[in-house]
Amino acid sequence: ELQATHLGDANLHLNVTSLTGRDDELLKMLEPWVFEWVASVKGSISAEHGVGQCKPEYLHLSKSDSAIGMMKQLKALFDPKGILN
Repeated sequence: ELQATHLGDANLHLNVTSLTGRDDELLKMLEPWVFEWVASVKGSISAEHGVGQCKPEYLHLSKSDSAIGMMKQLKALFDPKGILN
């Protein structure tokens, strides 16, 4: 089952479930396709919660190298001990 939520506030959040509940294997197969499709239509995954922590390998699909570098600099500035998510 695919569910879309928060569409009204210009964010589309995709939830993938199966009859048995959360399906991490299905998610591993589906996420790369979704992220690449979003990038192909000039969308962004950067508003997704935890993208920098949980899915950094996909951030380049919607942000430039310089933008990612600046994000890393800001993270280091505000969290020099690396204790925040």
